[in-house]
Amino acid sequence: MNPKEPRNDLIVLLRAVWDEIMLPIVNVLQHDLKLKHQSRIWLCPTAAFTSIPLHAAHPFRTKPDCSKEPCLEDLYICSYTPTLSALIRSRQMMKKRVPPSFVAIGQVRKLVPATANRTTISGDVATRAGALEALEQNTWVHLACHGKQDHTQPYNSHFVMKDEPLTLLDIMDKDIPHAEFAFLSACHTAVGDKETPDEVIHLAAGLQFSGFKSVVGTLWEVDDAVAKHCRGSFLQEYVQGFEGWWCHGLYEGSMGTQPCYTRR
Repeated sequence: MNPKEPRNDLIVLLRAVWDEIMLPIVNVLQHDLKLKHQSRIWLCPTAAFTSIPLHAAHPFRTKPDCSKEPCLEDLYICSYTPTLSALIRSRQMMKKRVPPSFVAIGQVRKLVPATANRTTISGDVATRAGALEALEQNTWVHLACHGKQDHTQPYNSHFVMKDEPLTLLDIMDKDIPHAEFAFLSACHTAVGDKETPDEVIHLAAGLQFSGFKSVVGTLWEVDDAVAKHCRGSFLQEYVQGFEGWWCHGLYEGSMGTQPCYTRR
């Protein structure tokens, strides 16, 4: 489907998410807590809410003055956390930062700017063992490879490497002392198990449980044009050394795909 083609079913869905779930929360943030516009907020969904794109909540309405009502992304920069303890641990670890090192794994030749200070693992050396070693030795990781979610055995969900899969269990069993940030350029990296929605078991969560403080993943298959735009905006912030680049870069990238909102 053309990513610019309107999807009325998704408009109805995202409007319901706004009206029934996020608008009451936004009212508390704005009127009770007086949270500043464009502040970063963390969403910690449970049960069936883990499969709902809460960050994409949108009223799709026009005000009397013909201006559009703001959506959640207009108001706040949203991130997710699998558990409150994971969020608390990551905030505490922020005080123990080490000099950043960036490794790109997989199909990365055209994904990472030439000006970026990074190591690249691709082709025949993009193996399971090589990826695990890279995760151990670097603070920032960009995995640009296919991802597969195993709904029957969630711990077997994996990234496709040259020789054999890099599974969620492999990652969670590994000691990753300097982990800080991971960008997952693969589909379904943040999709949980529908049979156990309260147990956040997916590739992005596995990296967080392993020690990564921030992870970017996808809830569903992503249109190539949208993914390319988000990735470009994101890495541009990295190259510029922008403070807080992981959340602001993703925000700028997602806002730039507003005409393609149905695929975000």
